[in-house]
Amino acid sequence: MTDADLVFGGITIVCGIFGTIAGGFFLDYIGSTISNAFKLLSGATLIGAAFCFCAFLSKKLYGFIPLFSVGELLIFATQGPVNYVALHCVEPSLRPLAMAMSTVSIHIFGDVPSSPLVGVLQDYVNNWRETALILTSILFLSGAIWLIGVFIHSVDKSGNDKTETDASLHGSRQTPLLDADVLV
Repeated sequence: MTDADLVFGGITIVCGIFGTIAGGFFLDYIGSTISNAFKLLSGATLIGAAFCFCAFLSKKLYGFIPLFSVGELLIFATQGPVNYVALHCVEPSLRPLAMAMSTVSIHIFGDVPSSPLVGVLQDYVNNWRETALILTSILFLSGAIWLIGVFIHSVDKSGNDKTETDASLHGSRQTPLLDADVLV
């Protein structure tokens, strides 16, 4: 197929947008708690991995596209719950740092090493289908790790956001960057 990269990229873009939005809406629907976020993370990852795995087993384009689309949609649905966990497991004053560390970690441990490692694996295996199946198998491990989070006691530290922030700000010697009096 001459347009494989275009089809693959198009599926990824569409599923990325809709999957991310759907994951956030679904977490809101089932109740936004850390435990529910971990349930959604593990379920979406495991089921998405199964669809992607089956897609790479498929030898027909018309089998690959729908299986891969559903798989990617489910994998991207984890974005909302991941961010929910990152924001709600820390004190409100640490949320910017938590999101920054989450984003940097995703890039350092994911995006940065993935291209060279995929190249090394492909050079060793010398079969794109097997390489894709091996890499997709890692998602099953990820889903199992997310499942552990369901059973670990977690405390949502997001309660009293405004009161806690205002109290810590007024009790400190720090001056807010934008004071309400300055804006008026």
